[in-house]
Order: sequence, then C-alpha cells, then structure tokens
Amino acid sequence: MAIFWLILGALIASSFWFVYIKFQVAGKMSVGRWVLTAISVLWGAFTLAWIVSSIAEGEMQAAGMGLLVFGAILLVLVIVTVRLNSLIPKKKVNKVEAA
Repeated sequence: MAIFWLILGALIASSFWFVYIKFQVAGKMSVGRWVLTAISVLWGAFTLAWIVSSIAEGEMQAAGMGLLVFGAILLVLVIVTVRLNSLIPKKKVNKVEAA
C-alpha cells in the first residue's frame, strides 16, 4: 500500500504540473480557475484512493459504488474545468513582414 500512496502523490504532482504547463503558460489562469482545477485533481485522487483502498480491504461493492458516485462527480468537475480553461485565449505571435 505504501507504494500506491507514493504513486498517487506523484500522480497529483504531475497533474498540477501538466495544468501549469498547459494552461498557465498559454494565458494567465484566474484564481477561480486554479481553485476549480485543484478541486478536480484532488477529487480524482480521492476517487482513486477510495477505489484502491476498498479493493485492498476486499470490499468490491464499496469500490464499485465509489467509482459510480465519486466518478460521476469527478466527470462533471473535469468537464466544467476543461470547458472553462479552454476559454483562455492563446497568445498571438506577430509575424514580422519583410518589406
């Protein structure tokens, strides 16, 4: 189980790093978008932790219900987060015209 928690921590860190590279560099994200992104990533980690710990304890029904309930909420959070973050305008590159 200790290896799982290590992998989960690395997954959370890499998720935040991906969001920073993908969205923050392209255009400034507001505080609200960062909060929504953080909630989405942490909710995803909670869902994954719930499922794995339930399976480790032998509770397959709890794992399935956790996937159904928490996974549905995660899906809604991810869709809202991606839709809001895709509205960030990309920086325009000005081409220098040779005259």
